[in-house]
Amino acid sequence: MRTPTPVHLVGSLPGPLCDKPATAMEWFLSHSDDAPLTGLPCDRDPRWIIDWLDHLATVPALEPVRTGASTGYHDMPTYRLRPGHHLAPGDVAWGMPAHVEDAFAALDALRPGSRLRLQVGVPNAFDLALFAFGSVEDALRHLPVVRGAVNGEVAQVAARWGDRVQFQLETPAVLVSYHRTPREGWPGLTQLLVGEVARVLDTVPHGRWVLHLCYGDLGHVPVFLPTDLEPAVEFVNALADHESDRRLPVPTVHLPVTAGDAAPPTDPEFYRALRRLRRGVRVIAGVVAENHPRESREALDLVVNALGGPVAGVAAACGYGRRTPEAAAANLALAVRLAREISPPGV
Repeated sequence: MRTPTPVHLVGSLPGPLCDKPATAMEWFLSHSDDAPLTGLPCDRDPRWIIDWLDHLATVPALEPVRTGASTGYHDMPTYRLRPGHHLAPGDVAWGMPAHVEDAFAALDALRPGSRLRLQVGVPNAFDLALFAFGSVEDALRHLPVVRGAVNGEVAQVAARWGDRVQFQLETPAVLVSYHRTPREGWPGLTQLLVGEVARVLDTVPHGRWVLHLCYGDLGHVPVFLPTDLEPAVEFVNALADHESDRRLPVPTVHLPVTAGDAAPPTDPEFYRALRRLRRGVRVIAGVVAENHPRESREALDLVVNALGGPVAGVAAACGYGRRTPEAAAANLALAVRLAREISPPGV
């Protein structure tokens, strides 16, 4: 018997709605109209990565290369290692275990005895290293330390909470890297990106993972808008092959088809690459754009048709953190409606 199509909540909320975990979780629950959810996000302030970058200025081992207020992609601070200093994972950690502990305490107060699975956002180590150090060369130099921080905190959360947690690995760097790399460079790039994502997944190899691909959303403006889904399929197929070769599960993939305020594409050619997606990869359709309900529904149908089967969930292209509270509510309402419309009859 097939189950209803769930709504996937990518994670973040506008600042006023996530002053603490209980506020955010209660908002999601009260606005989802009892729709089934893939998980309940407990993310912090959507500016957390900006706060993390600013915090790096206090790390004794680092010194600023460029300062910035993170108002846009070209206004972000970057750092380098001070001569004679050593950078440790603890210097670049951000406190995920304590945050998840607070979130479960809040959930127990909101819904005593609930077995809702909390969704915990996990930044990809490669993305964090790029943000912090500004170039691919410098990011790769410090990547082992950043990876140690990410994997260490994921391992702590998994050891404490087990299958009560759904991890969402978040990586705009994947699709942005394909966008900036000529097609002839894709094989080497794919090998690098798959290796880095797999190293994070390996921390909890049989855990419940969602991979969130993204085009960027700083200021609710993407780094670029996609013209097709070729890069996403290239990467996901390679990741699926890598994991399957090691007899490990492939994460569910949240696949955005649009970004910012743009309407989802309604040209079937945009979705053609999905026909080549490896069998067994579960896809959450990131199609929901609150200002474009007709295009959102058409895009959802095109995803389903290209996949040749049902999707694992319906979602916005990115989190709600850069939307207004009203826009966030409208997006979630549309997601609930679309998920119900494509659910099997009678469920």
